[in-house]
Amino acid sequence: MNSLPGFFRTYWIEAIFVPPISLVNVWLLYGDFYFRSWHNCVLLTIPLILSGVIIPVLCHRVMNVTLERFPELHQWRKRLLYSVAGYITAIVSVTTLTYYSVSFLPYPELSFSFERWSLLMLMCITAVMIGTASQEGLTYFKKWRAALTEAEHLEKLQLESQFQSLQSQLNPHFLFNSFNVLSSLITENPRKAEDFVDELSNVYRYLLRANEQELARVADELRFIRSYFHLLKTRHDTGIDLKISVDPEFQDRKLPALTLQILVENAVKHNEISPEKPLSINIGAAGNALWVTNNLQRKNARLLSNRIGLDNLRERYQLLNQNGFEVQDDGRTFTVVLPFVN
Repeated sequence: MNSLPGFFRTYWIEAIFVPPISLVNVWLLYGDFYFRSWHNCVLLTIPLILSGVIIPVLCHRVMNVTLERFPELHQWRKRLLYSVAGYITAIVSVTTLTYYSVSFLPYPELSFSFERWSLLMLMCITAVMIGTASQEGLTYFKKWRAALTEAEHLEKLQLESQFQSLQSQLNPHFLFNSFNVLSSLITENPRKAEDFVDELSNVYRYLLRANEQELARVADELRFIRSYFHLLKTRHDTGIDLKISVDPEFQDRKLPALTLQILVENAVKHNEISPEKPLSINIGAAGNALWVTNNLQRKNARLLSNRIGLDNLRERYQLLNQNGFEVQDDGRTFTVVLPFVN
């Protein structure tokens, strides 16, 4: 008995609509015979109850299998086709079997009639069409709302990532270091100062353009990270090194925009950098993923980190339905695996 509330929670729609529909069907098929006596009422109610339980269970099974096989929003035509076929098969089979079984009872009013059976099938098919259209409309609306919410959340994460990247480049510490380096270069090496300004402008140009796209080509991300690293290299000199080994076949693959900048910045932020203990960052690609790794030499005064960068990337990959994002830390190296987005 404890399972009955759960059963009604699952089949509450049928619990509301099946009984009155069944009564209408019986009245149309047998006229006043059903209401003539309590005996007749009980006689026909028992098979109606059985079919009224079996049909919803079968229909729910059809619905669940259909949603599992065709879960995407654009697959509504296939969902509609499979639902109609499954519902008609289930309802027509059970209803025909029930009607045929009742016809064996020793009452002339219950004898099998092709006209009655045809009327019953017409009512069943009509009910299937109305029910399927209503269900698919509700399913489509739910999936549309879910897709819309997911798209909005992904856009929010993308904007957070862009803001974080832009904020890190606009914070006073970064600007002070950049202008301090530029100031010394102007007097010591004007040509190098000019190159520094060019790379600085490339960095900001890409950051500002990134808000127009959700994904970026690997080639564009690498071009940007080279400009960004030029600023780091000018400042830290031999204290930092970057190696990129990405074959041409991967250049047109896609990544979430600004992914590499976030990871390189995290490496610089949380590790010691000096000529004696250089920070080495490597970017490579193999199979269906790109990876970024650096040697670990964590600063003694550990910076507080809310892990927004890594969590943002992980969640963006989840919303893009792309598996394979992974963070590896063995105490000596720190590696982030970035699967290409299909």
